[in-house]
Amino acid sequence: MGTIVVVWTTITITVLKVFDIVLAMTNGQWETQVLANYMYDKLFRSLDWGMGSASAMIIMALVTPILVWNVWNARKEMR
Repeated sequence: MGTIVVVWTTITITVLKVFDIVLAMTNGQWETQVLANYMYDKLFRSLDWGMGSASAMIIMALVTPILVWNVWNARKEMR
């Protein structure tokens, strides 16, 4: 069960933070916007610091509980 939790957590965090693959392959064209790509577009291309910062906080809010839960489960299993 521990292995499944770690793999699931890693995949979830990776999916939420995928950015480099989408940017390198499509440069945001053809409706390939993911949340991290949207954040980059708003922060650095549109210079819309408010929306870019808000989307960065959303990514952090989505990743942090998953990470905390994974660390909590890993510590529980080590006991």
